[in-house]
Amino acid sequence: MAVRLQALTERPVYPVMRRMRRAFMRRLGRWSRGAYDVRLVYDHGEPVYKKVVFNSAHQAGRVAAALRAYGESVFVPSLRHHAGNAIWVDYVAGHAFDPNASDQPKRVAECFTSFALRPSRGVALADSGLIETLYERLATLSEHGVLDAALGRALAARIARFDGRQTLRFGFDYADPIAANLLTRADTGQTCAIDVKNVRQDGLVGLGVAKARARWLDEAGLSAILTHWQRQGLDDVVRSFDFVQVYERIERVAQQAATDIRSRGGIRKRDAKIDKLQTLLG
Repeated sequence: MAVRLQALTERPVYPVMRRMRRAFMRRLGRWSRGAYDVRLVYDHGEPVYKKVVFNSAHQAGRVAAALRAYGESVFVPSLRHHAGNAIWVDYVAGHAFDPNASDQPKRVAECFTSFALRPSRGVALADSGLIETLYERLATLSEHGVLDAALGRALAARIARFDGRQTLRFGFDYADPIAANLLTRADTGQTCAIDVKNVRQDGLVGLGVAKARARWLDEAGLSAILTHWQRQGLDDVVRSFDFVQVYERIERVAQQAATDIRSRGGIRKRDAKIDKLQTLLG
């Protein structure tokens, strides 16, 4: 859709001090989210678009391509324009997402199902390379003293029990579903994934749900999603979700450890990392 950009005004979403702090942290190599800025675009005082300015045209192109492929939906702001290192998407009015709202399980299930139902490709777990990745992560965590030998062996045994013939799906996923990256729409009441840079076109389907489960999604919410997927014929995704949760947890702890080493020279909060991994053993 063509967008009239003349005569529109834009204002930064983030305050000046926050933008300055981000720039300073990037120079120190301590800002891991990449360089981007967000601005609201107004037409006669009314917000109509959100403009996301990336550090590179390549990143903007990747996000724009994912949004085009995802298509029009109430669950993700629609792409309206792409030029250089910037994209414009619809402004979505609404209020902060409440993980504890009574209708949360239904609304969240609808949102995540909209990602899972889009085209995806099936890959046997044994052919995906993810088992090997997990063993590498365990070796690295052991090397840096996060895992002792007993916990390392127990986690390796947990991984080895997965059936390599099970199918993983790779397609659309929402990569960072923290509560702040979701919005309850004012027009429909549905949950909208507003952080468009985290719409992935070739992600591990279900990984976003596993991330949400590790942060704010309760058991009722997870059950609603899995039931919704089952009803929509997403049997592969439901059967592989246990592996996806294990993969998410080990990968997240490994990334946190790598960040600690890179930015601080050593592992922080080791006991908390061990606790996260021990929960995988039931």
